[in-house]
Amino acid sequence: PQILTMFIQSLSSILPPKEGFPLQLFKIRNPQFSAYTRYLLPFLIVTAILILDRITKIATLNELADGKEVVLIPGVLGLQYVENTGMAFGMFSDSTWLLVALRIVGMIAMALFIVFFDNQHILGFISFSMVLGGGIGNIIDAFEYGFVVDMIATLFVDFPVFNVADCFITVGAILLGIYLIFIHKFPEDSKEKSDDHTEIDT
Repeated sequence: PQILTMFIQSLSSILPPKEGFPLQLFKIRNPQFSAYTRYLLPFLIVTAILILDRITKIATLNELADGKEVVLIPGVLGLQYVENTGMAFGMFSDSTWLLVALRIVGMIAMALFIVFFDNQHILGFISFSMVLGGGIGNIIDAFEYGFVVDMIATLFVDFPVFNVADCFITVGAILLGIYLIFIHKFPEDSKEKSDDHTEIDT
């Protein structure tokens, strides 16, 4: 009961007022995050992504490497084994090790953003962590196999085969864009608003 009470109290401090929900959720700004949010939450997200990514790729290597294809949803989604020497969704497949180097630089940047960037909303930590976890998953493949294991195929449209890590990178990048455009309060914006209020007061 005590744990449940603590959980409800913490949840109530995060959730916005009922009016305007869920859009109000994206207006919460709290730069004073706990160590759990700043460090443990990203670690848990990245770890969960890596575990899920490795499980799916190992299963793909064991079950589909012989050319076998599996239909999950007829006409919509299937599984097949593809060796990707490029970026996400098979782009730039002729520059494997250059892309590995760029991935490493990108993931270091993501990690630094998680630790040092002025995240003003929990969505910032979540989105950075999703991109970081997916990127590390594909980097592990590149070092271990010399290529990235892809397996998710869209059957309703001609689209490159991708993997779980790519999904998290894509969703994380979209959420990151939403965060930076609509939520994050940059110093210049704060200064402009402060100047506007000063002019109005005078």
